[in-house]
Amino acid sequence: MGKSLIAIFFLFNFFARPVFASYSYVQLELTDHSIVNGELIESYEDRWFWEKNSEFIEKYKLLFSLEWGEPKWQMINEKNIIKSTVQLKKRSLYRRYLQRKGIVFQNTLVENAYVLTGNEGHHKFERMFGNFAWDIGVVDSNGKTHSEEGLELSDYYIFNRDVKAPLKGIVVGLVSNQEDNKPSPLFLGDLSQKENNYLTLKIDGPFYLSIVHFKQNSITVNIGDEVKIGQVLGQVGNSGVSYVPHLHYTLYAYIPELERFISVPAN
Repeated sequence: MGKSLIAIFFLFNFFARPVFASYSYVQLELTDHSIVNGELIESYEDRWFWEKNSEFIEKYKLLFSLEWGEPKWQMINEKNIIKSTVQLKKRSLYRRYLQRKGIVFQNTLVENAYVLTGNEGHHKFERMFGNFAWDIGVVDSNGKTHSEEGLELSDYYIFNRDVKAPLKGIVVGLVSNQEDNKPSPLFLGDLSQKENNYLTLKIDGPFYLSIVHFKQNSITVNIGDEVKIGQVLGQVGNSGVSYVPHLHYTLYAYIPELERFISVPAN
């Protein structure tokens, strides 16, 4: 694949953001005979990708609506749904809200980056932490992410590239001191005990941006710092649960009723 085709493919994926494939508004009748309404954001399965789907896996539908102009989230366990009525609409209330609040990605985080794993990959089954996570890398004219055999960090085109903030926010979490892993292009070895170098920004209201796999000691901001769009946050590394250098990111919403963060679509 030539560079021009790669660029076109990436721009289509980034700006079209196919996470909004349809704007479904649902009315759900629950087992307690109550009725809930909202825009269906996603159907989630609370399991890891290596776990088999079964009746014991909890499944949820996340609904979004506005109450006095503020976001209202409803996380409904599918076991409690008696009846579901769906209405398709051309406009997304959720997307309009993100636009109104300025929660719109202004860059690709890493210049000339390419989507390696999008919304339909293994992230779909990461206990609801990764449904809308993306992994990005930099590729050459042959579609390869690295030169030589890919056995050295410096072989990877994205390694040590600047990471720029796509949104403004406040730094609320970070780790920067973890060593970078030696690359394993065949994805061999147990990384389950590794800790990521990461950065978490509070964007607005319930929304947070998580950026993961920074190079060791490269993060340039501190807890409490206000980050501007386009500001350099650090460099891409291979820390934590990462076999080869890449950058992982997702937008989260904090759901009070679950007391946890859920991966949600970006705009």
